Amino acid sequence: MIILLWLLLAVVPWLIGAGVLAVIYRKPSLPVRMTDAWIIGSLCCVGAAQALHLAGAFGHLQLSRLAALWHGVIAVLCILALVSVAVICRKQKERFRILPENGGSFLLPGIFLLMVLIQTVYVYCMPAVATAGDITVETLRSFQAQNGIYQVDPLTGQAYTQGLSLRYRILCLPTLYTILASSFQVDGTLFVQNLIPVVVLAGTYMVYYRLARMLFGADLRKKYLFLILVSLIFWCGEGAVWLDGYGALHSAWLGTSIRNLILLPYALSLGLEKDLRHTWPGMLLCVLAEACICWTFYGMGLCLALLVILLVLDKISAGRGFRRLSSRILGRGEERP
Repeated sequence: MIILLWLLLAVVPWLIGAGVLAVIYRKPSLPVRMTDAWIIGSLCCVGAAQALHLAGAFGHLQLSRLAALWHGVIAVLCILALVSVAVICRKQKERFRILPENGGSFLLPGIFLLMVLIQTVYVYCMPAVATAGDITVETLRSFQAQNGIYQVDPLTGQAYTQGLSLRYRILCLPTLYTILASSFQVDGTLFVQNLIPVVVLAGTYMVYYRLARMLFGADLRKKYLFLILVSLIFWCGEGAVWLDGYGALHSAWLGTSIRNLILLPYALSLGLEKDLRHTWPGMLLCVLAEACICWTFYGMGLCLALLVILLVLDKISAGRGFRRLSSRILGRGEERP
């Protein structure tokens, strides 16, 4: 069941994301890459889980019913995505890129893949390190025991003596984890602390590969050197709870870790695109996903702040004064429009 779960976690988000991107990217010159498709599809799955979580938390639907609705929603999304991919693939098959570009030596990609494999085995086999304030596993078990959402205190098993914070109550990750673990009959602790971190780690390197592609273009040597450096930084930063290395290797199931490892670098890579008209849906999904999985200020989190900063910098860089200053610094004459 674990192998089947991993297979579905790899294929289903990619299929949904490919369908979404095939509809959004209508120009033949815009390729649908595997990394973008998997991330976008995963964000869509988080959105579906958020809707079901709200129905369970405020509509008092049973967990078993939410699981059935989840299966139905995902099945419908997969069918729609498969239809859209099939229709566009018949006309523009070259748009769907499954593998990275060919060319160059395999040495650096091989070193990078070996480091990722070692980290994957490390994350999956190592007992989880206790994270202060984290009660994800306890919440999952309370959902399973009560067949409902936030009916008892996960720490005591008794009814809440005080009202549960609304901002905390609307976060959907515990419900998503519970539905997946129950559907595949996987132990909650194993699922949260060992299986999900492997998936998050894979998504992290997909995002950083996209960021490397934005920074270095088709230069495979620089891209894989960048990825190897990221992997080394994760190893070196695993000893401090405020570093991304700790989040990647010891607490990747947390919403804050997913935000720092996937949402923020993905939003940054989208913001570096030259034509933001084709990337704003992905940027909006990052902002909404953070509001669904992290405690934010009325839904406004770090992803929104990052995108606002990128927008301001883009406006400044497009100004005539900035171009004149940069021309003087670089020792070139001002380019005429």
